[in-house]
Amino acid sequence: MAVQLHTDRAGFVSGWTAARLRGLRSMPSSAVHYTLPTRRRANLPEWVSFHRTGWYSADRDRELHEGLVVATPERMLFGLAASFNQYRFERAAEDTWNLGLTGPSEMARYLEEHRCRGKDGVSTVERWLERALPRDRPAQSGLELDLIDALGRARLPTPTRQHPLELRDGTTIHLDIAWPAIRLAVEPGATWWHGGEVRQRRDQRRDLACAELGWQVLRFDESIRSDLAATARRIRTLHRQRSSDLRTADSLHPTSR
Repeated sequence: MAVQLHTDRAGFVSGWTAARLRGLRSMPSSAVHYTLPTRRRANLPEWVSFHRTGWYSADRDRELHEGLVVATPERMLFGLAASFNQYRFERAAEDTWNLGLTGPSEMARYLEEHRCRGKDGVSTVERWLERALPRDRPAQSGLELDLIDALGRARLPTPTRQHPLELRDGTTIHLDIAWPAIRLAVEPGATWWHGGEVRQRRDQRRDLACAELGWQVLRFDESIRSDLAATARRIRTLHRQRSSDLRTADSLHPTSR
């Protein structure tokens, strides 16, 4: 608020400060990020990290949020893409999607408007969109993203994310991480999004419904963070075993599947 009073409300709170205000996790707090139009001059305190830009629209790039003028979710993500590595940006983008602030379709449209202007972070956003646009749901937790990264390092085949599966009662669910060809799924449970006995009972019923269709569902909680590589190796072993078992079943009963 002090910065906006000092600048007479020109510009907007941006970058990771905007992300913190909007509820994203693990955002730095070492400095307040603020964006000003190029024509605007201001002597700001040393704890403000400000950026002057000619890419500025008071109508389209900022909005009022809890009494402060803050970057729109799309402009905020562009700022994060310019300063974060790919992995850290994707965590922020998935959190933004989970919170209902913006999603891949909106970011794709925003990218089309600005990709030709030489903006930092365009390639980072594009790489996330390649993975996110085919899905109709965001990753449900940071743990899911961490585990997917570990599975890639363990050289497992690329899984399908948020795989839709219709149960026998007609309900369609979405499996966080899945290999449909062998009917194997992994559900990382993150307490930031999920928790409680009601949720656990619902998950158990859901897993039984999946088993009725021949699916094996593996569940992991936050404790795997202590050694994600070991968890990925365990999943790789189970993936190979299930693939082998299904090949054997096919050879014995070629028309059973």
